[in-house]
Amino acid sequence: MSLNPANNIRLFLTMTQRIYRDVLLHDLINQEDIDLVGESSSGSETLSLLSACSPTTLIIEENLKDNDGLTISEMALEQNPSLTIILLVDSDISHNRLSIYHDSGIKSVVSKTQAIHDLSRALNYTRSGQVYIDAERYRLIPGQATVKEARGNIEKLNLLSDREQQVAMLIAQRMPVMEIATQLGVSYKTIHTHKERVLTKLDFRRLPELILFMKRLKIQKLQESNLL
Repeated sequence: MSLNPANNIRLFLTMTQRIYRDVLLHDLINQEDIDLVGESSSGSETLSLLSACSPTTLIIEENLKDNDGLTISEMALEQNPSLTIILLVDSDISHNRLSIYHDSGIKSVVSKTQAIHDLSRALNYTRSGQVYIDAERYRLIPGQATVKEARGNIEKLNLLSDREQQVAMLIAQRMPVMEIATQLGVSYKTIHTHKERVLTKLDFRRLPELILFMKRLKIQKLQESNLL
């Protein structure tokens, strides 16, 4: 038994395949400071069970049978902002994708190809709410764009009309759509139309990608102004 059960990790595990869930759990629940409080094979079931289980940590895979792990993680954090989330991905991801995950509130990303002790390390490190990044896999700091990437960002921004750029900037500030509509003096549906056009033109599938893109542009412009 753990010396102080109150400090134990209350773990909820969401994975589609039962056999893979069992493999992980056989190792994890042998650790004295980890208590399994729930498990699920789907995103919708996870969201319905979280409140009753009251976990401190959610380990969830990205590719679920009914949704994606990022979407479910964002919805879970709306329910419980203090929840620590570790995302399991099928393979190593790009720095841009890693930034999107962390910007959404996910505390650590672990590849299924990594050893179980890497997942245990992420669990122990993130239990206090800190972000854990495997330095051996991700040596570059997310958010640092190369000159080529910076130029590409400007070219992508120029694909948008002035109004679309304005809407994109307000969305990046996490302003609600209704509030954006009021500020710009247009209808709620018009803002939704602009938003969809922005995502299509920039080839983004999700709002976190747009938000990160706009934040990087802002940082880039500040850096350029400081060099003048």
